[in-house]
Parts: sequence; C-alpha cells; structure tokens
Amino acid sequence: MKMRERFYRWVATVRRRIQDGQPLLGPDSLDALTDDVRKLGIGAMGAGILGLFAPSDKVSLGASVAMFILGAIIWVNGIALKARIERNSAEIKD
Repeated sequence: MKMRERFYRWVATVRRRIQDGQPLLGPDSLDALTDDVRKLGIGAMGAGILGLFAPSDKVSLGASVAMFILGAIIWVNGIALKARIERNSAEIKD
C-alpha cells in the first residue's frame, strides 16, 4: 500500500510541474541525457557499419543500412537537443 501512495504522490508532482511549466529534469540531468543519446546514436551507426562490412546470414544489407540511418537520426537529435539546452542556458544568463 505504501508503494501505491508514493506512486500517486509522484504522479501528482509530475502533473503539477507540467501545469506550472516547470522543467521535469534539471540542466545537469538534461546534459547527461544528451550525452547518452549521442553515444547511443554512435553505437547504432557503428553497428550498421559493421553489418555493411561484415555481412552474415543473420544480418541483411537492408537491416544494416536501416541501423546506420536510425543511428544517424538518434545522433542528430542528441546534437540538436544539446544545442537547444545551450541556447536556453545562454538566454537565461543574459
């Protein structure tokens, strides 16, 4: 029962923050998240390249190209999120 109460309290806190316009994550957490997203994208691109140069029966050419493209999309999103965070922090300092 205690776990359920904690969950309800957490949901209420998230709803209140969303309604008030407060960020759910702080700047340090978002910075760490962008680093992880960029690393995930690089890893997926690396797996796609590995699939291109080391073909096997289990991984087709189309799957490795799709993995590379998906990794590139994730990586670019991580870079865009990092740029947005830096732009917002520069506006706050000014």
